[in-house]
Amino acid sequence: MRKSKVVSAVLAGFLVVASAPFAGADPRPGGPGGAPPASSVPDSLDAFYPPAAKAPVYLFGMASLEESFSGIAADLMEEDLDGARGSFRDFQGRYREVAGMVPEWKGEFPEDKVGELGAALAAGDRGRAMEAFAAVGGICHRCHVASMAPVQQRYRWGNFGAVTVRDPLSGALTGYAQFKKFLAVNLAGITVDLRQGQTGNARKQFEGFKARFRALADSCGGCHEGTVGNYVGRDIQEALDGIGKAFGSGEVAADTVTALVRKIGGESCSKCHLVHVPAALAAASRR
Repeated sequence: MRKSKVVSAVLAGFLVVASAPFAGADPRPGGPGGAPPASSVPDSLDAFYPPAAKAPVYLFGMASLEESFSGIAADLMEEDLDGARGSFRDFQGRYREVAGMVPEWKGEFPEDKVGELGAALAAGDRGRAMEAFAAVGGICHRCHVASMAPVQQRYRWGNFGAVTVRDPLSGALTGYAQFKKFLAVNLAGITVDLRQGQTGNARKQFEGFKARFRALADSCGGCHEGTVGNYVGRDIQEALDGIGKAFGSGEVAADTVTALVRKIGGESCSKCHLVHVPAALAAASRR
């Protein structure tokens, strides 16, 4: 096969795998990415994640598996057939190792497509190898669609319902959901009171929001080590400072305050919710 065709074949197969998490399901029965199996996270997986294990052993195993699998494509793109065969041997060993970790998922690691990939590589048929590569990628994709999110919800996201924050206004230890409601009321109260001509109340709502927002940022440190993340970062602090300056002036510029409130709502509150709320609700529905 000519070099350009080899590269095209490799890229085509690799894109099937690389785009798998974002692709729609293949409607063909049994096709790669077809209807995923009904998923529940088996209790036997607990042994490979903290606190039962010191590290997320299963996750590391899957990452290692992906590395050797993608290595096959990398070697084929370099026209390094011997390297691709070596990457395959590494992949096949890791595939079987991971398959044996969770008995309930053993059936999600079929050997036939993997065997076809090995045979194609052994024969030196690059085109057939990439077709087989894509088929194995479909196996990975199908299982990821069914199980990746539930596993992340169980071992990574935790239970937001168990999080508490010390409310700086009342001094009470407050549940996370209730604390976020307090924040929402404060933020809305700023613009509502300004529209009603109640500048003093709007200022109080702002001071309440600012104090609670700082407490919220501190709570993020429980998961975000070393940084509280983008959504409570410097640009949002600058928006808060801008609102504070507006309230400190002789005549409050309502349009300026409203624009800054919307910036906080859109750049901090909304984007944080897009990341965390779906996972929190999905995890809650499984408990």
